[in-house]
Amino acid sequence: MLDKVNLEALKDLKRFAPTFLTIRSKRGSPINFNFNQAQHYIHERLENQLKKTGKVRAIILKGRQQGCSTLIQARFFHKVITNKGKKAFILTHEAEATKNLFEMTKRYYETLPEGLCPEADRSSSKELRFVQFDSGYSVGTAGNKGAGRSQTIQLFHGSECGYWPNAEEHAKGVMQAISNEPGTEIILESTANGIGNYFYNMWQASRQGKNDYESIFIPWYWQTEYTSDAENVQLTDEEDDLLYSYSHDGLTKENLMWRRSKIGELSNDAEIGKELFCTEYPMSADEAFRNPIENVFINSKHVMRARQNDVESNVGLLIGVDPAVSDNDQTAIIRRRGRKAYRCETFNN
Repeated sequence: MLDKVNLEALKDLKRFAPTFLTIRSKRGSPINFNFNQAQHYIHERLENQLKKTGKVRAIILKGRQQGCSTLIQARFFHKVITNKGKKAFILTHEAEATKNLFEMTKRYYETLPEGLCPEADRSSSKELRFVQFDSGYSVGTAGNKGAGRSQTIQLFHGSECGYWPNAEEHAKGVMQAISNEPGTEIILESTANGIGNYFYNMWQASRQGKNDYESIFIPWYWQTEYTSDAENVQLTDEEDDLLYSYSHDGLTKENLMWRRSKIGELSNDAEIGKELFCTEYPMSADEAFRNPIENVFINSKHVMRARQNDVESNVGLLIGVDPAVSDNDQTAIIRRRGRKAYRCETFNN
């Protein structure tokens, strides 16, 4: 029998997680699940959307190992064991990630205090099922085009969907298995994987208000572990600019020293290392989707520099058109006068 304190904790994920859930720390030891800054921020954004619209539709862009999947797994597991008729499905980009995420959820379940939830009627390597609640939790891999397609799902987590090999198929398949009813949730999250793919297009549509998804960006420097000693270290001009631009949001000199070290790990070439760092550990959404430095026609650093120029021109007007070539494509139109390019528009159908 739960006492009053634990009963209240059971109702609220922010209290449920540190009271009842166990995670594996980055050092490998089991610890209670206390939210970090990124997890607090994501949770509040999701809860606000749920209160406002009655459901959750969110797309999350983040850096490496910030605890986003850990939070979503906990969120869905909590809903599955405390509500009736909640079925969660998690789709990851590769088999190893599927295995790891389900092991995380199995750890949540297996370390719960005895009697806190019913014993699972089915517990396999990919599924937990609670017949008494008519609820369950299962996982699949995006390499399988039909994963989750035939299910009826209320809670869907698309993990690292920027790397899904069959993203468009899943958009037409498993994601259509989630109704638009109140209480349903679709959460897509990923690190960036270039432009033009499903995740990028969904992110851009969200930012432009063309879908119902809430766009949530998580900067890497919110992680307290992403710091290094900065005593008696002189910042470069570039690092000074970054500190000036992002210190209001939490960036510190210690973060920049960690960044400097990580760039050196990523590549012996400093420029390539910086480009790779931007993708894995972005400061902003625009930075995350910058193309890699290798094998590109125009490098992103030149594009970013050009975008910051303020150019006036009265020469003749030129119009560039990129026509759509399929039903899923868009037509783009942009104007240019000399070196000034402006008013880019996109059109469906």
